[in-house]
Amino acid sequence: MEIEHALIADYAEVVNGKLYLMGGGWDTTHAPQVPATIRLAVAVGVRVDWGETGQVLPVLVTVEDDDGQEFVRIQGNVSTSRAANAVPGAAQLAQIAANLPITLPAFGGYRVHISIGDADAGRQCNLPFRLVAP
Repeated sequence: MEIEHALIADYAEVVNGKLYLMGGGWDTTHAPQVPATIRLAVAVGVRVDWGETGQVLPVLVTVEDDDGQEFVRIQGNVSTSRAANAVPGAAQLAQIAANLPITLPAFGGYRVHISIGDADAGRQCNLPFRLVAP
């Protein structure tokens, strides 16, 4: 299993296996004052090996500041099955989208931390971003 892509966006959803984004791929957002409520969506694509299809993989998404203070924690699972017309041995793509309206207390650096799978064979990814004044 690999994290094939991970993005921050203004809005994200997965419909019929396709990822739809609005305002995707940013690392800086602006607010006139703090605390500031921002629109933050996280989109993740996980490439699951043939032998891992059908398994339930734990997912943890957190939003933290640069000092490690956690503001959001989402826990869930992802799995994918073998499509009826899948080529034997081919990896499958599982996609996740989460929309997180969040209030950030200060200007500065933050990160979305993504962890998929168990501690031994799992994958992790950090998406840093900044909240700045206009």
